[in-house]
Order: sequence, then C-alpha cells, then structure tokens
Amino acid sequence: LATADDILAAAEMGTCDIALERVHALLRVDAGNGSLYNHIVKLARTLAEEKPKDALEQVEALSRRLKESAFRGPPSPEEPELSVAEKVAEDESKKSAQNFMLLRSPSDPLAAPKVLGVVQNYLEDAAILEWAGVGFGKQESYHLAMSLRKLASESGLESLRLWGKVLGTAGDYYVAEGTLGAAEPTPVALPGSPDDDVEPRGQGANRCSYWVTKGGFDPWVRLPHARASQIRAARSIKRILSGDLSSEVISTPWFPGGEEQLLRAQIARITSTCMLAPKGYFEVDEEAPVKNTIRMVEGALEAFPSPEELATQGGWVHAAPFLLSTGKSSWPDLEALEGRISEEQAEELKTLAENEPEKAVLEGIEADLEELKPEEAESGPAWSIKNYGDEGVYSAGDGTKTLRVTAIRSTIWPGAVTVVKGTRFANLYVGYGMKCGTLVGPEKESGLPLRGTMPLMPLAPEDIMDEPKDLEEHEEPNPIQDEVESDKEAVDPDPDQ
Repeated sequence: LATADDILAAAEMGTCDIALERVHALLRVDAGNGSLYNHIVKLARTLAEEKPKDALEQVEALSRRLKESAFRGPPSPEEPELSVAEKVAEDESKKSAQNFMLLRSPSDPLAAPKVLGVVQNYLEDAAILEWAGVGFGKQESYHLAMSLRKLASESGLESLRLWGKVLGTAGDYYVAEGTLGAAEPTPVALPGSPDDDVEPRGQGANRCSYWVTKGGFDPWVRLPHARASQIRAARSIKRILSGDLSSEVISTPWFPGGEEQLLRAQIARITSTCMLAPKGYFEVDEEAPVKNTIRMVEGALEAFPSPEELATQGGWVHAAPFLLSTGKSSWPDLEALEGRISEEQAEELKTLAENEPEKAVLEGIEADLEELKPEEAESGPAWSIKNYGDEGVYSAGDGTKTLRVTAIRSTIWPGAVTVVKGTRFANLYVGYGMKCGTLVGPEKESGLPLRGTMPLMPLAPEDIMDEPKDLEEHEEPNPIQDEVESDKEAVDPDPDQ
C-alpha cells in the first residue's frame, strides 16, 4: 500500500508535468514569424556550429540576426529614408529646375524667334508701386514677371498685365488680365435668354480675360466669363474668399455659382470702378466694331498731364466700362431687336434706359459719389490722392522732369491703387475683394453705422421696439359680492337722508 508521502509526491509530479506541457505548448505558438521554441533551437544550433569565444556577448546580436532572417512581412523599401539635409537639398534642386523653366527664353534658340504679345513690365511697375507702399518683394515680383512672360508665350495673348492679388482665408489669388485679340461682333441676344446673361468677349465685364494662380510656380488657370446674374448677386452678399476655386459659396441671398464665379464677378466690379487712366491718354475708337473700345491717343506721351494736374481728381478718368444695375455695361439695341420682341418689351426697355442712362467709358472720376461730397470739400470722398518722393521739378533738355510718385487710392474698394511717375502709370489691386461701406455717414441719432454698411460684419438687426407701458392695476371684479351689497341698499332712498 502506498503511503501518504507517496501519494503527495505523485500529485506534485503530475502537477509539474502539466505545467511543463503548458510551457512547451506556449513555446511552440507561431505568431507568423516562427515560434519561440524554433528560435531557441536555431540559436543553440548556431552557437554549437560557430563556437564563438564570447558567446554570451554575441547571443543578443545573433538572436536579432536570426529573427531578421526569418521575418515574413513585406520587404523594406529599397531607398533609405532621406535625412533632413538631403530633403532640403532635394527641395532646392526642384526650385532651381522650376526657376530655370521660368527664366529660359520662350523661343527656341535654334528656331525662328517667337512673336509674343505686349507684356507689361511688372518690374518697372513694382519699382513705382513700392513708393506707395504696395508690392510683393523683389523676389516674388521677379517670379511674377517671369511667370507672366511664360503665360503670354503659352496662350498667344495680344496683351497681358498683372491685375492684382485677391486675399483669402486659406490661400490667395494672383490675377492676370489679358486680351485674346480683336473680338468679332455677335448678334444681339434676346432679353431674358441665356445668351443675354453673358456679354460677348471684348465688351463690358468681358472686355478682358483673366487668369489666376496661387503664386510660386503653380500654373495659371483661366476664369470663365462674367455673367450679369452673378454680378447682381455678388452685390447682395459679403463673403471673404477661401483660396479654393472649387469651394462652394454658402450665402444669403443665394449666389448662383461657386467661388470661381464669385471671384470673376468681383474682378468685374472692381475693374469697372477702379481702372483709371490719365485724362487725355485714351480716346474712344469710333471705328471699332465693338462698343466702348478705347485706344491710345497719338502723341499721348508728349501731351501727358502735368504732375500738378495728376495730383487732383480732375486729371483722371475711368478706363473701363461702367456696369449698370443689370450687371452689364449697356442696354440692348432696340433697332437690332426690332421685330424680335413685342412692343411692350421694347417700351419697358426704353423706360429702363431712360431711368438709368449709360455712362461714358472715359468719364472723369470727380463725379464719383458726388452726392456725398461735403460743401466745403474740394473733391469727392471716393478717391484719396497722395504724393511720394522728391516733389522738386528739374530741367531736362527742353522740358522739365520730376521724380514725384503720385498714388490715387479708391475708398470704395480698399486695396485698389493707381500710381504714376513721369509718363508711366500702373493699376493694381491688393485686397480681400470686399467693397467698403463706411463712406456713408453714421446714423445721426445713435451714431452707429447704417444697416449693411460694414463690409466685414454681418448686417445690423432691425431697431428694437420700446418696452410697452405698464398697465394700470384694478381690483379683480366679483359680481356675486357686488350683487349682495346692492341688495342691502334701499331701492328708493329718501332724498332727505
């Protein structure tokens, strides 16, 4: 018979066997790259075969090498990760290649010279604009000048210039203005038709074409034609652009388009108001097939206005067609529409044209916001003029010369500026594309801005009504008590009492 000690010893041996079996099973678990048991066997076999002298020191390195050789995951990339210095060098190399693409001649040196359109020298304009505190820095200005030259060579434009820069919340737009050649006359569209919503190329808001880029070495993207309906809708909303042409425009009232269309509508509005030229520099081309076409006057540089005249609003005129309340620059030609519209429609268009006559394309700027001009002021509040630099007049040959720079800024569209030095002038816009509403004076009683006159703030709410007057308190009526008290009184009281 087995004693108690034998039974306990047998139980302990059974427990140990179970534990060993569990450990052995755990060692043989394969997690995808082999089991721990196989790894220990390989490690012991390798040590037995190689018989290193310092086996204890090399066991960790040997174990790591065996695990890497048994790795079953995806292969590591062939190219190692670049260091910070290598990444910087690679970026500099890309910028150098992009600079070379901008700097190289647009014509092939082995082929016939390529004829380009007239590209306004922005570097010369930037030197004048710098006096007025406007510009993008010398390096960025140089990149813009070279980028404009590249755009002209790729698009076949007749003329091209930098229109300005529209700022946004997440990105900005550099805008270029160009012409694609002489526009051919088109038949007059029926009022209310889809074709009537877009003025033909070369007329009104579509007198020029526009391209935008985010700057640097990004490509230029051509904007669509401006639509009259979108210009009218843009006048009813106030929104800062985001910098993404594909983004939606969520506004009240609703805008019929995205940010690309809103940007084009704002460019048309700013150009119509802020495109200036010295008086007598341009004249209307009566022989041109397109209405409101202007051309440079012969001998304009010889008859250029004097610096004293350019320092006043009387020396400047608008060089772009004025946009009517319809979003277009002119009313339909009733003679061309004769027989195509009814007499009622013709009479209605005639009435609208009489109530809002068209403005001349080269109208003087002194008439802008003339109704808000104070009685004692010499000029209207729409423009601000300031001189910069040396205002001295020096003799130069048979005439005189001055180094003065005159800048005229729009207070209707903050950011629009026109500068002139000598006989060279330039227009530029740098702003958020928001119209200023603070020209209208505040309300006389409260001193607060009028409704809708703050461009960066929501519309002001309606006037709050006064508190109603307190009602006079009366005792609560009690008909039953009144009836009991009336019964106690005599019906016919004695007149002597």
